[in-house]
Amino acid sequence: MIIGAGLAGLACARVLAKSGVPFTLLECSNGVGGRVRTDVVDGFRLDRGFQVFLPAYPEARRVLDYAALDLRPIFRGADVFVKDRFHRVADPVGHPIGAFKSLWDEEVVSIRDKWFMLVLRKEAFGLKEPPRGLPEMEAEDYLREFGFSERMIDRFFRPFFGGIFLEKDLRTSARMLLFLFSMFDRGGSALPAQGMQAIPDQLAVALPPGTLKLNTPVAHVRRGEVGLESGELIQADHIVLAVSEDAAFRLLPNGVVNMPKPSRSTTCLYFAANEADMPLKDPILHLDGDGRGPVNSICVLSRIAPEYAPPGQHLISASIIGMPSSAELEDVVRDQMTRWFGPCVSRWRHLRSIQVRHAQPEARQLKLGEASLAPEIEPGLYRCGDWCEDVSINGALLSGRHAGEALLRAIGEPV
Repeated sequence: MIIGAGLAGLACARVLAKSGVPFTLLECSNGVGGRVRTDVVDGFRLDRGFQVFLPAYPEARRVLDYAALDLRPIFRGADVFVKDRFHRVADPVGHPIGAFKSLWDEEVVSIRDKWFMLVLRKEAFGLKEPPRGLPEMEAEDYLREFGFSERMIDRFFRPFFGGIFLEKDLRTSARMLLFLFSMFDRGGSALPAQGMQAIPDQLAVALPPGTLKLNTPVAHVRRGEVGLESGELIQADHIVLAVSEDAAFRLLPNGVVNMPKPSRSTTCLYFAANEADMPLKDPILHLDGDGRGPVNSICVLSRIAPEYAPPGQHLISASIIGMPSSAELEDVVRDQMTRWFGPCVSRWRHLRSIQVRHAQPEARQLKLGEASLAPEIEPGLYRCGDWCEDVSINGALLSGRHAGEALLRAIGEPV
């Protein structure tokens, strides 16, 4: 029995299916993917929170068919808004012309910082997981000790990696920063043409018929027993909890897993615009280098993958770290975007605001020096999710595989 059809649960199910081990996969919602979901609104594809995919992820390369995902690359770099205009930061390998044009623009990245970026590439080269041998320290301290200027840290690293970590203090482990830097360096970032939902959908379609049960919320889990919210009790010799850290704590008896730290959250406002009202022409991330907020980044998703919007329309995401509750949030966001892009913003149509309270677990972000959490909690009871490995799509997929393999070993099946 697997509880949760997010990426970890689907990866675990994939392992069992390949070995011919029968299973049932329970999912409380109406679809697979967990936090990696996409809603279609008026013909626009709205991912649940601004997300990107890193094709260099080792575990993703093992299990996903990239050609079928039809990945669309994102510009390797960013346009950073500082002092009333944008300054381009471009990857010299992926975009040598763009990097050359901005060589003498030191408003965000000084010549000295550009040199340290090359050195950092060498430091992170070849990493396939967070480097366990690196002394544990926060990302901000690591960047400062590495030699980067305060200007570079505040105007580029803080909004860029802050948007990934969902915290702008850069408290996240430097090990995670180096791992993600390596992934960006090796493969850039991309979006599936049909939205991030295409990733879990690809995993789910390969499962044996009848194994996936949607709209089946679980109320509690005990060794050998799963209790559904409907009141039904299901006996199972082996149970895999492929849920969030918060859900695992809630479902299991007291003391089986530790109380989690508060999760990191995010808010994404989606807007639609006609071509005539869209001044942004490149498939690139736009960052808040001034730190004035509330928007940390803007991206025109339809410039990356036109399939995200109906013909002749564009889809803009405005990503905010945290969950601001202001009733005037849309107006504040429009004011900021007007400073960035001009009066055309007043004609953009607000489609939806999406808040993700449990977007990322906190504990694994802060300390990666310890080993991954063991998949087996106790005999017959297993766990998986990015909170057990590293907080990424890669970590979720890897954790799911490890849980599936642990279960196979427990029942005497070859791994």
